[in-house]
Amino acid sequence: MALTPADKKDIEVMIRKEIKDFLDSNTLKQFETTMIEKIRQEIQKGKIKGDINEIVAKIMKEFYRLMWTQRSFWEPALKNVK
Repeated sequence: MALTPADKKDIEVMIRKEIKDFLDSNTLKQFETTMIEKIRQEIQKGKIKGDINEIVAKIMKEFYRLMWTQRSFWEPALKNVK
């Protein structure tokens, strides 16, 4: 079932109202500016930085574990490189 233009317009109006109510912004630029400022504040508090460090550490551990378990696949190719 496809949405009619009127349905699309109603959805658009509802979304804009929700954004306006949530972030006090009317335009996309105001929304973007507000979001960037909120992210900047969280980074300065150190919350996001700690989360990012934790995620990167987990990814690197998983990557090395995967490389170790799959070494029989890639190790011979590296030994043949001269």
